[in-house]
Amino acid sequence: MTAWPLIGEAELLARLAMSDEDFIALISGWTRGLGRRAFTEEIYARALGYPWPRPARSYLLDGEVVAPLDELDAAARTRVATELAGAAGGRHPLLAFGSNGSPETLALKFAHLREPERRLAVIAGDLHDFDVGAAAGPTLYGSLPATIFPSTGTAVRTSVLWVTTVQLVALTWTELSYRLGRLDGVRFSADEPGAPPVDHVYAFVSRWGAHCVDGDAVALQAIPATGRAGPALTQEQLLDQIAATAFGPSARARDLVQRVMDDFSAAAATILPILRATARPFACERWTPYPAAQGAA
Repeated sequence: MTAWPLIGEAELLARLAMSDEDFIALISGWTRGLGRRAFTEEIYARALGYPWPRPARSYLLDGEVVAPLDELDAAARTRVATELAGAAGGRHPLLAFGSNGSPETLALKFAHLREPERRLAVIAGDLHDFDVGAAAGPTLYGSLPATIFPSTGTAVRTSVLWVTTVQLVALTWTELSYRLGRLDGVRFSADEPGAPPVDHVYAFVSRWGAHCVDGDAVALQAIPATGRAGPALTQEQLLDQIAATAFGPSARARDLVQRVMDDFSAAAATILPILRATARPFACERWTPYPAAQGAA
C-alpha cells in the first residue's frame, strides 16, 4: 500500500473533509466580501487564456528559472534524476493538467517557500484513458478551470510534478474547489528518457465535476490529446455557451467575465446551479480520496 504524504495542517484537512454543501457555504462567505473588481482587457485575456502557456517538454524549475531537461548537461540531468525526480528523493508524483503545469503558476505558488522547496522536476508525457475537461464552476477571474475525467482510449498531454510534501501542501492550499486523492494503476508515458516510472499519481479533481453538454463531458481544446471521445471547446466557446444559458441568449463570454468581476458571489449563485445540474462527478474505481479525517494512512 502506497503511504500518503502527511498533511499536518488541521484547517486544510478540515477543508478537504468538507461535504460539497458545507464547502459552498464556506466559499460563499469568503466571496461575499470580494466587492466589485475592475474589469480590464488583461483580465479578460487571462480568463480566455487559461490554462496558460507551459513548455511542451520536461523541465526543471528552480525558483523562477526554467531549464528544459533536454538542454541540461549530463551531470545536471543525473542530479535531477537522483535528487528531484522519483520517490527515492522523498518526492511524490503529482499529476498536473491545468495551470499547475505552467512554470509561472508554480513559481508564484512556491514563492513563499524556502529556497530548497522552490525546486522541482516537471516530467511531460501522455496520460492514458483520461481526458482533461472543464470543471463545472467558474474561477474568481471568470474561466472554467481544468479537471480530469475517465476516457477510454484517450491519451492526453499532462505532466508529473515530483513534489516534496511541503510543495504538495502549498499546492493543496491553492486548489480551493478541488479534492486531493490518488489514482492507482495509471499509465503515464513520459517523454523524458530514464524518467522514474509511475504506477500511481496524486491528483486534484474538481468538486463540481466535469462540465457536460448533451451528456458528454467537454474537453479543453487548449490541452492536446489523441483519441478524444467527445467534444473539445475553447475557453471562449465554453463561456459563450454558459453566458447565453445563464444570462440570456445575447450574453457572451465577455459578459460572463464582466459579471464575475462586478459581483462574483451573485454570478456564481446563478452559474453554479446550472452547471451542477448536468455535471459529471469524478468516478473511477482506481481513485482514493485523501484520508482527510485521519491525516494519513
